[in-house]
Amino acid sequence: MFTTARERVEEMPEKAIRNQQKPKKAKLTHKYSTPLLVALCIILAVVTIVLVYMIRNHMEAKDGAKEQLRLSAIAGFDCEYSEAQQLYPFQSGLLKVSNKRVAYLSISGNEIYSVDLETASPICIQNGPYAMVADTEGFLCALFSEEGMVYKTHMTGKIGNVALAPSGLSAVIIDDADSFGSVYIMEKDSTFLAKWSSYESGYPLSLAFSPDESTLSVSLVDTDGSQMIPHMKQFSIPKDRTTARPSEYAYYTPISSDIMPILAYLSNDKVAIAGISDVAIAGNGECNAVTPGFPCVSSMMSFDGGYAVVYSDGIDQPFRLASYNSNGSKIGEVDLGNDVLNFDVSGSMALFAVDEKILLIDLSSARVTSSLGIDEPVLRISFFGTKNVCVVTSAGVREITI
Repeated sequence: MFTTARERVEEMPEKAIRNQQKPKKAKLTHKYSTPLLVALCIILAVVTIVLVYMIRNHMEAKDGAKEQLRLSAIAGFDCEYSEAQQLYPFQSGLLKVSNKRVAYLSISGNEIYSVDLETASPICIQNGPYAMVADTEGFLCALFSEEGMVYKTHMTGKIGNVALAPSGLSAVIIDDADSFGSVYIMEKDSTFLAKWSSYESGYPLSLAFSPDESTLSVSLVDTDGSQMIPHMKQFSIPKDRTTARPSEYAYYTPISSDIMPILAYLSNDKVAIAGISDVAIAGNGECNAVTPGFPCVSSMMSFDGGYAVVYSDGIDQPFRLASYNSNGSKIGEVDLGNDVLNFDVSGSMALFAVDEKILLIDLSSARVTSSLGIDEPVLRISFFGTKNVCVVTSAGVREITI
């Protein structure tokens, strides 16, 4: 007796039915899974490319100044922030000043020479072909050139401040047990020239040589018990110091209650002296206040043909630069920015590292001639030859063109 297909199916056990259906199900899954996997792989590849592109752009934006400096750098090297703090642009290289030694490095970071020098709190000042390292918590000072250390000497009192002339002539303020302080003047070979001790004029604060090195000006502060009284004493420096010695030359008292430690020469005969808000011009027997005054003086600098004052309207206010000629007449002003990091002057040109930019300013016309954006914090900046600039940042040293 024949049975129908329906009857055969009904007679088959349930388990057998399931077994017959499994291969069909597997065959269907295999048929559609391959294109799906290919599509997923393509999507993942596209997403990966997009993410890599976005991350790369983000990192480049984050490190923008670093890349910008490297792209425009002629020479230089990377270093840690702690080492960068010890570097001072000097001549065609850098002086690295630490508590243990002083080394002269090339612009590429190679050591040219080094000298062991024990100091507690060293400062480094430069002028022309010379640099002086002095310990402001001790007695040692040393003069350097590109060839090596010229001399080192110990003062009889703790060092307070130092002035250096392009010829290597120097003056040092030192503590003195029986006076308010002394000024010690010496030649570039450390030969003693003169020592002046302040008994009635007050405490010596700072000093500066005139451009022709014929005069040394010393800023002092005295007190009458109720207010501060600023003074400035000048010494004549003879050209032939084999037969003559420096001597007292002039004495000025600006009409101000400010402590006035900032000095800047307008010419060989005139010097500007500044405090927190007052600036006065002294020379040729006269001492006159600059009017109007300034809300808050930050620094002051000499240049060929005059002087310039960096000031703001108060704490956390933007800085401006006011430029004056050698007669004391105002040339003009330049807006700088919120944070003046460092500056350098050569001739009538000035370099300013301000906020996230470097400005090249013609002080004789109070005009910005060039500007370069930079994101890395600048520690020091210096002219490097006729066209180049040496920049020490928190991440390294770069020689660039601006």
